[in-house]
Amino acid sequence: MKIGIITDIHSNIIALNGVLNKFENLNVDKIICCGDIIGIGPNPEETVQELIKRKDKLISVIGNHEQYLLKGLPKEVHDDKRSMSTQEIKNHKWIHNQLSKSSVDFIREFKVSEFLEIENKKIYIVHYPLNETGKYKTHIKNPTIEQNEKMFSDINADIFLYGHTHTTSINNSNNKWYINTGALGCPGKSNIARAGILEINNDEIIYEQLNIEYDVNKAIEQIERLKFPFYKNILKIFYGKD
Repeated sequence: MKIGIITDIHSNIIALNGVLNKFENLNVDKIICCGDIIGIGPNPEETVQELIKRKDKLISVIGNHEQYLLKGLPKEVHDDKRSMSTQEIKNHKWIHNQLSKSSVDFIREFKVSEFLEIENKKIYIVHYPLNETGKYKTHIKNPTIEQNEKMFSDINADIFLYGHTHTTSINNSNNKWYINTGALGCPGKSNIARAGILEINNDEIIYEQLNIEYDVNKAIEQIERLKFPFYKNILKIFYGKD
């Protein structure tokens, strides 16, 4: 079975379309998304609707940005232990207001984590590993295999799929795989949408990282045209624009 892996799309429809076109060319059987479909970028509604078209193939979990939509904004942001600024709060509200009822209902169906079994291989899907209180564990952008094993020590699986850090990290030991494809929709100073192809054939697991070029300037131009709250910071932090 051939599975397309994505995470952290962050409302970047141009990057998403590039990846989905690649998946179609490769004839993937399923698409797994590790969360954060919305947030940050300029096209939350279009992004969700594009995935709705593929709901028969899609398995997704919610990320922190979906939790902001469904459960409200947190008092503290992740590991930063800081409050959101007024502009950040306005940005999240702007994003939420772009979403139609059908998009919100679609997101509401996602779970925090999912287990799949494909050809006798157990796959665990989560936005980022959770501690006993249900909060994300300490962020590690480039974990070693030992750190991955500790991060997921309470989960029994053969393949662990996650995201959240926006960095690509692929570790494999004793036929256990820990895969973070890196953010699809937050390119930094690049024109790359990150994704992956996971193939499971009998007892063999094969992973291929995909770095797909797209017209990132179109996404930047959309953000600059919309001028939604916090947009200058988003361009700087997530699109590498000075």
